[in-house]
Amino acid sequence: MESTVDNSQARSAKEFINGEISSFIENVEDLTDALRDVETPEIARVKAKVKIALAAAKSALTDSAVQVRTQARQVSRNADVYVRDNPWQVVGIAAFIGIVVGILASRRSD
Repeated sequence: MESTVDNSQARSAKEFINGEISSFIENVEDLTDALRDVETPEIARVKAKVKIALAAAKSALTDSAVQVRTQARQVSRNADVYVRDNPWQVVGIAAFIGIVVGILASRRSD
């Protein structure tokens, strides 16, 4: 149960970060497109650096997505092994959580 929460939190954090990075990359690409007509040696040097940095950022974004997927799979496997090895402990934990949630819900409704 805890791994599901961890996975969903990791997934939403990853989606947020990917969205922010993608937005940043798009903004930088728009900026370099706007500077396309400006041809000074210094601007050309900066544009070359930006293009290299953009390629590195895109590559890192892809690599981090693969790494997050790999870690999520490992967490899922570990949780599966734990549940298979300790089924009664998991049932007990789930029952305890259910009782606590039930108590909290009944207090809230009063």
